[in-house]
Amino acid sequence: MRTLCSLLLVVTLCTSPALAAGKGVVLNFNEVDISTMVKFISDLTGKNFILDDRVKGKISVYSPSKLSIEEAYNVFVSVLELKGFTVVQSGKVAKIVPSASARQSGFTLLPSGQALPVNESYVAQVTKLENISAQEALTFLQPMVSRDGHISAFGPGNLILMVDSSLNIRKLHGILQTIDTERTRDGLEIIYLKNASADSVATTVRQWLSGSDVKPAGQPATTGGGSTGSVLADQRLNALLVFGNESTKKAVRELASKLDVAPPEASSKVNVYYLENTDATEMAKVLDGVVKGISAQATTAPGAAAPQASPFESGKITITADKASNSLVIMASPNDYSNLSQVIKKLDRRSKQVFVQVLIAEVSLDKSRELGLQTGVLGGGVLNKYLTVAGLYDPLGTLGTIGSILTQGGTLTPDVTASPVNLTSVLKALDKNGLVNILSTPNILTSDNKEAEINVGENVPFQGSATQSSIGTTTSVERKDIGINLKIKPQVSEGDYIRLDINQEISAVKDSKGQAIDLITTKRSAKTSVVVKDRETVVIGGLIQDTEDETVQKVPFLGDIPGLGWLFKTKTKTRKKTNLMILLTPRIVRDAADLMTVSDEQRSKFGDSAKKIEPVDVQKEISGK
Repeated sequence: MRTLCSLLLVVTLCTSPALAAGKGVVLNFNEVDISTMVKFISDLTGKNFILDDRVKGKISVYSPSKLSIEEAYNVFVSVLELKGFTVVQSGKVAKIVPSASARQSGFTLLPSGQALPVNESYVAQVTKLENISAQEALTFLQPMVSRDGHISAFGPGNLILMVDSSLNIRKLHGILQTIDTERTRDGLEIIYLKNASADSVATTVRQWLSGSDVKPAGQPATTGGGSTGSVLADQRLNALLVFGNESTKKAVRELASKLDVAPPEASSKVNVYYLENTDATEMAKVLDGVVKGISAQATTAPGAAAPQASPFESGKITITADKASNSLVIMASPNDYSNLSQVIKKLDRRSKQVFVQVLIAEVSLDKSRELGLQTGVLGGGVLNKYLTVAGLYDPLGTLGTIGSILTQGGTLTPDVTASPVNLTSVLKALDKNGLVNILSTPNILTSDNKEAEINVGENVPFQGSATQSSIGTTTSVERKDIGINLKIKPQVSEGDYIRLDINQEISAVKDSKGQAIDLITTKRSAKTSVVVKDRETVVIGGLIQDTEDETVQKVPFLGDIPGLGWLFKTKTKTRKKTNLMILLTPRIVRDAADLMTVSDEQRSKFGDSAKKIEPVDVQKEISGK
C-alpha cells in the first residue's frame, strides 16, 4: 500500500500541468521512507542517487506553497541533514551517506572562487588567503566548523581546506572576507590610557578617522575619503586596539595622547551631593535601582535585538547615603556623575504638604428617625444640602448643616437662600438636643505621600490571668490604649485632587460594675481610600452602635420591700443608637505663604492673646527693673 501511494505521488507530479508548465511543485510527505523520498526527487530532478545501507528512517515534509525544482532539491538535502545524512556528489552520481562518513565518500572538490550550492550537501573547497596567515585563520575558524566537518591549513601556500556542508562553508567564507584584509595584515597596536575612558576616546578617534585623509605611505589622499584604520576599546585594560598601517597608528597615537589628560579637579571620580528636601537613604535606593536597571538592559542575549544607548558609561557606579549630613557619596566617572546629578535635581524637590482638618462626632438617632448616613464628597456650601439625616424630626433644621463645620470663617450655609448660621450656635443647638457628641476635632499637617497618625485616649488596665502559688494568688494586669486612633496618608495628584488613605478606630470602655476583670470594650473602625478635591469635605458615616441602659429610681428602704417595693420605685430602660461620623477637609499647602495662612487661621481660634506674643527681656526680669 505504501509503494502504491508513492507511485501515485510520482505519477501525479510527473503528469501535472503545473509542473509541465514550469510553475513549481508542492511537497507533502507524511512519515514516508527515505527511499521513497529519494525516488521522488530522482524522478523530479533527473539526478542519480546511491543509498548507503545505513540510510534508513521516515521523514515528513509539508510545503503549502509551490517550489521550483532547485528549491525542492535543497529542501530534500536539508531534510536528510536533520536525519544525520548528507549528499556527496561523485561525478554523475550523488551518494547519500551518514554525515559522519562524508569525508571518506569521495566528495567533490570545488576550486577557489567557484560558487557554492545553497544547500546542506557536503563539498570541499580550498581557499588562498592574501593578507593573514593560514594558521592564524585556522585557529579563528576552527570553533565554527560543524561536528562532522573538517578544516586544515597548508602553510607554504597559505591555503585553507574546508570540508563541510555547502551552507556552512559559505558562512566561513563570509568571515574570511572580514578578517583577510590589508588592515589586519598591518597588525595590531595597543595604546594604554591613564586618565580618559577608553570608550570615550575610541568614539572620538573613530569620528576623526571617518573624516580624515590619513592614507598608507606612498598613496595620495582622496577628497572626502576615510582612513583604512579601525579602533576598538578594551574596557578591562582601559586601552585602544588600533588596526591599520603605520601612518594611521601614528595619527591615532598622537590624538590619543592629547585626549588622555587628567580631568579637572572639580570633576573628581568621588563626589558628594548634598540633598535639600529628600531623604538620602531613599534617594540612594532609587538611584541604585536606576543604574542597575540600565546595566541589565544593556546586556543582551545572543540573537536578541541590540540595546539602546545607555546614558551611563560601563564603568562601575557606587552610591552611598550619609544620614548625618543627608548627602550622597557618588563614585563615578565625570560623565556618569553629570547624568546622575540631573536625575537627582529632578527628584530632590520640595514636596507639597497637606493640612487635614478632622471632625469625629457621634450623632444620636431615636427610633423615629431613619438610620444610616451615606458617605459623600461635597464642596463647602453644597455639603450640608445633602447631609441631612432623613426623618420626622429635625430640631432647628440644623442637623443637616453639620457637614459644613469645617468650612472657613466659622459660618454654615444650609441652603443657597438661607442666612449664615454661626458655628458655635449650631454646635450648642445640636448638643442641647442630644443629637451630637463631638468626640474630637484634631488638625494635622503632613507631607505629600507620608502617613500621619492621631491618638487621643487613655491607657486602661485589664486583668489578665491568675496564678496560684503557696504564697497566694498572683494576677497579671495588661494595659491597652483606649480612645481615638486616626491614620491618614494623603497623596496629591493633578488638578488639585487629593487621595486620602484613611484608617480610623474608636474604642471605648462600657460601664462596668466591677473591677478590671469586668471591663468590656467596644470598637468601631473604618478603613478606606477616597479622592477629594482641595478644600472640599469628605464624610464617612454609617457606623451605628446600639446601646441599652437600665435605670432604677426608688425611695430608700421602702423600695426594697419585696412585692410592695414596686409602689415606691420605677425602672426605666433606654435604648440609644449612635451613628459615628468622620468629616475630613484636606487643604494643599504649596509654599511658605500657604503655611503662614494656615497657621494664622489656627492661631486665631485661641483668641487675640495668642496672636501676638511679646518677647521676654531676660535681663530686665533678672534685675527686677
